[in-house]
Amino acid sequence: MESQPHASFQVYLRLRPPYQQSPRKSNGENFLTVLPPVPTASDENIECMTSTQVTIHPPSNHRSQKIETFSFTEVFDETCGQNDVFGRVVAPILEGVLQDGRDGMLATLGVTGSGKTHTILGNRQARGMTQMSLDVLFRSLSDRISRLSESQIEQCNDADAEIMDADAFMTKVTSVIEPHQIPKPNTFPTKPSVDPYIVQCPGPPSTKYAILMSIYEVYNDKIFDLLAPSNAARRKALLFKSTRSSSDRKVVTGLRKVMVTNLYDALQVMGVGQYQRSHGETGSNDKSSRSHCFISLELKKLEKNKLDGSTKIKESTFTIVDLAGSERARNAKTAGDRLAEGGHINKSLMFLGQCLELSTAQSLGHTPKVPYRQSKLTELLFTNSYNPAAEPQIAAIVVTADPAGDFNATSQILKYSALAKSSVNLRPPTVMSGRSASGSSLFSHFSVVSGYTEERPDSSLSALSVASSHRAMLSQDMMNMIVLLQRQLKEADEKIKAAEKRAEEADARCLEIEMQVREEVTSDMELRMSMMEKRMLLKLQDQAEKEEMHVDHKLDILKRTLMETNDENDRARDMEIGEYVRELEAENNSLRNEVQALKRKRANGESPLKERSLNRLKF
Repeated sequence: MESQPHASFQVYLRLRPPYQQSPRKSNGENFLTVLPPVPTASDENIECMTSTQVTIHPPSNHRSQKIETFSFTEVFDETCGQNDVFGRVVAPILEGVLQDGRDGMLATLGVTGSGKTHTILGNRQARGMTQMSLDVLFRSLSDRISRLSESQIEQCNDADAEIMDADAFMTKVTSVIEPHQIPKPNTFPTKPSVDPYIVQCPGPPSTKYAILMSIYEVYNDKIFDLLAPSNAARRKALLFKSTRSSSDRKVVTGLRKVMVTNLYDALQVMGVGQYQRSHGETGSNDKSSRSHCFISLELKKLEKNKLDGSTKIKESTFTIVDLAGSERARNAKTAGDRLAEGGHINKSLMFLGQCLELSTAQSLGHTPKVPYRQSKLTELLFTNSYNPAAEPQIAAIVVTADPAGDFNATSQILKYSALAKSSVNLRPPTVMSGRSASGSSLFSHFSVVSGYTEERPDSSLSALSVASSHRAMLSQDMMNMIVLLQRQLKEADEKIKAAEKRAEEADARCLEIEMQVREEVTSDMELRMSMMEKRMLLKLQDQAEKEEMHVDHKLDILKRTLMETNDENDRARDMEIGEYVRELEAENNSLRNEVQALKRKRANGESPLKERSLNRLKF
């Protein structure tokens, strides 16, 4: 059985070494066996061949006695260390990212406690794939690492990201998180060494690289930024959508991205992300990951044009994914929030398994559609893998398994992650007596025939007659089974047709009900609109009448005011005229009296002129 290449991922299996400091948390019975490599005619050096197959043996008390064989790209047994996994799995991905500019992805998958986080992040004695990858990146780029200018940040920031350098980021973070809570990079292990895996980057020395680091998690099927510390109740879920520059490629928008220029800064940023990640205590693990964690390293290749001095930016991304482990609530002893978290984790891993199985079917020539939009996890893992406008990413999944762990959970993960599989059922056949209408007599007669041939009768003639009779009985049983199956098939067809008819009637009834509801809603809305129109007309008429009355009232007031003003003016004018007439009459009377006095004086012989002259002399 040959291993088939996976459509999106190369799948590796890593077996966890036995527990040394604590007793085995299982039944203590190994059920996984690594098969030795099978040489072919093209294999010249058999010593360099690697194992690609593993068999799984059910425990003796298990209801299934089926031995299954699973094929992977490569199988790492319990003796393989971090350096072996890095050299075979991660180093080729980094080479493609640095030399060819392709996107790369590394993910771990397995049951809780099978060694996923140890593979990705390591422990106090050995580095994980993440630290070793960062070391290779910075040592390979060396003096070519640069910072992005403001204009370059605007040029390459098409995902509404908040981009800052490492110093500004740590200053901002330590104002929210106590510094002692963030792991110190100088306390991390420095082994294994990555000297053999340094990559020679192409291009002239003037070509520079900038590295942007972001960390986010998928928690309860929502995406959260782990580099933006905030209250858990106020965390804002991020969107996974197309970029402004390309509708074919999707990214997580609104992330905080840190410009890192050395390994120390990158490890500090990683420590902040791990501190912020959702963890919880369960019955299976003291510090169990409750989310899927993504560590994204974006490489910005800055190529300067010698003619016009402009800078062209090429991008490639290396993503490391630490998937949460599948768990059973009974074994993990979870409740409340932990139970809900476990449900979301198992659901997303179930969808991931479906996508992996269908993706494998595609590689075998079938054309099923991979439903990767069912969950945020599968959408993040598979969306950019099916982009026809871009070169496919280099991706690998390391499946971790404990050979003496949970048999059911481990076998389930192996079934949907393996590149190929086969099985052999070793359960002995059950000898049944008598005949049954369901056709079990067919298998019982096989057992009877086998048992009879072992008895070796004395006469060959009697043996032949017995065999003939058994053959006739077997043929009759087969005919009975065929008739029974045909009858069952006919009944099933009738049931299917009846169900289809009922479905059509139900659809017609639903359509009729929908039309009735639409008509009722339409008539009701028309009635409501008519009533609203009448109310509005009455309201407008009432308002118009009120406005008309208001205007009439104002006109009456103005008219009365004008009339009163005219009356007052007339009275004042009459008074002035009367006063003037009286003054004229008084003056006229005065003149008349004076004339009368002059006449009397003249009559008496007095001269008015003389009297006037005397008066002047007196004066």
